[in-house]
Amino acid sequence: MMNIPEKPLWSDLEKKFHEPARLALVTTLCERPAGLGFQDLKARCGMTDGNLSRHLKVLEEGGVVQQHKAGRGRRARTLVILTPDGREAFLEYLQALERVLHGALDALEPGKSGRVAGEILANLATAS
Repeated sequence: MMNIPEKPLWSDLEKKFHEPARLALVTTLCERPAGLGFQDLKARCGMTDGNLSRHLKVLEEGGVVQQHKAGRGRRARTLVILTPDGREAFLEYLQALERVLHGALDALEPGKSGRVAGEILANLATAS
């Protein structure tokens, strides 16, 4: 009888979040529930206008963020906010990431994953 492998833990990681630039954007927006201006977000995440626009488009198409544009020409401003659905999806992503970390740590050092994964997630939360 053929042994079919279980679905790998990492397959639950949502690609729209797992890309480092988008992870930085969403993490930054989590800190600011009222949203951030495009220029502030760009500066905080160290991105160019084009790079930020491209990643925001992916997140907006996924329902993670909304962009609110006001004004015209040189006075135009864009406010980017994390949507309630985006927040929920990001929490699910973080839970999937935690399962991946626990699985990897259990494979490397059985029994150690709970303590170490918690420390890693705590460090991620305070570093952003």
